[in-house]
Amino acid sequence: MSPTTREICKGLAGGMGFLLSLGFFGMPFWLAIGIGAGLYLSMHLMLPPAANPPAPSPTLGVSTEERDQFLAACRKNTTELTRLAARIPEPVFRQRVRDLAGIAEHLLDYFSQHPSSILVAFSVPGNLERLAAMLQQYVALCQVPSAGKTAREAMRRVEEIVNAAHSSFTAMYQQLLEEDVAALDNSARTLAILLDLDSQSASPDSAPLSEPPLINRRVVSPPRPTEKGTQL
Repeated sequence: MSPTTREICKGLAGGMGFLLSLGFFGMPFWLAIGIGAGLYLSMHLMLPPAANPPAPSPTLGVSTEERDQFLAACRKNTTELTRLAARIPEPVFRQRVRDLAGIAEHLLDYFSQHPSSILVAFSVPGNLERLAAMLQQYVALCQVPSAGKTAREAMRRVEEIVNAAHSSFTAMYQQLLEEDVAALDNSARTLAILLDLDSQSASPDSAPLSEPPLINRRVVSPPRPTEKGTQL
């Protein structure tokens, strides 16, 4: 029973008791009021309590838990980008990363106020996490006194990826403001693909920093055994 229906039933019972007691039975006014109030309270105890309506989901297709997890992941990775930016020695690139973190904060504010936009931006937390991982490697390489060619190439690639991500996130924010859902979805997917493809190429872990790439090394075949298989 809804709260409105419950209150109507209690009011009708109390009012009918008061009118019947006063008009039909000729009771004194004060006694009729008491009977009406008694019927009202009796109905209050007899009727089932009003059921609380379930809390609505913040938006169609996104549960409250999903929304909270999405925003928490965005907030965590944005904070990490800001922290890493302060450790980058090169001033121009340092400011670029700070600007990227600022755009991510604007996106986070928009997602908080318009949860429906999360439906076409589920890849954003993952994109921010990959960027943070690349910048962690970048900052680590900046601490190396004499980085090799492979390390310098990896750092250059991270700078290119961050510049591309800066442009993508700027476009995504503008598309959110313009409610261009199709373009927003395309930008998010394109950035995710870019980061997936470049996450390995930007990593310096695939080859030693002081050695050239494997493709430039001369491969020496192992010696073949003699017919007896015991002597070279």
